[in-house]
Amino acid sequence: MKVLYNRSLFCTVKKLHTGDILAETSLVGTDCEAVAGIRADLKTYHVKWAGWEIFRSPGGALDGRGEVDGIVGKEAYFNIGGELRKELGDVFGGVPGELLSECVRGLIQAETFIQVERGYPTPQSYDAYWKEFYKDSCRYYSNLDRISEEWHDYVGDAARRGNLYNKNKCCTVYLRSDGGYTSAGTFMDSFHEMGVVLHLSPDGIAIDCAGNFLRAPDRVCFENAEHLPRLMGKKVPGLSKKDIAATAGGPQGCVHLVDILYDLAGSAAVVFSGV
Repeated sequence: MKVLYNRSLFCTVKKLHTGDILAETSLVGTDCEAVAGIRADLKTYHVKWAGWEIFRSPGGALDGRGEVDGIVGKEAYFNIGGELRKELGDVFGGVPGELLSECVRGLIQAETFIQVERGYPTPQSYDAYWKEFYKDSCRYYSNLDRISEEWHDYVGDAARRGNLYNKNKCCTVYLRSDGGYTSAGTFMDSFHEMGVVLHLSPDGIAIDCAGNFLRAPDRVCFENAEHLPRLMGKKVPGLSKKDIAATAGGPQGCVHLVDILYDLAGSAAVVFSGV
């Protein structure tokens, strides 16, 4: 096989001595190199600064930098997506919006290690909030009667004082000797780890899809691998995240699995576009 395209995204979240929290996301790929960041108040998650920079893009067409003053003062949490879309849309190829959205996701995940600062007196109270807020939204929270381990037990007692959260997503697209393509990816963060391989026909139709989980909060999460064959027969390049989520289980699926599948579809789309 011949490697045609690579893409790696890394997000890290840190607690600062100033009483703030900083999320940074970097992207390095065959066609792009960029970074974005959000600095927010540690307790309220109210944004104090947000910015981005693209260092390398095809022909330099997307190169540039900017700050997103429109989200300053907003809470960097689930409800900020609309504000980000309003401020950024698809400017600069959608790269700033994607990376800043990853920063927000990182802040949400990092909350596990600053529960007291965020207003939850005990790990159990934090678990109770998520059980109610995220009920019937993924495999884990749709099967609470089946889980064998609570979230706080899975995370453990180890304190994080500076670095709070890390995530890495990698995608590679290969050209096979039969003229078809293989799009392979991994998702690894502080709580989860999985890998997926998509085999595509020369015109981008999924002819095989397989993968598995290596780390997850509970065994019920590992069951999400059963959704992958449902992608077979679909034209993968350019599949929307909504379509992927519906195919990969909906409320019985996994948002992180959908995340890496969406990146794989996007990477395949880049190859098929000839960029």
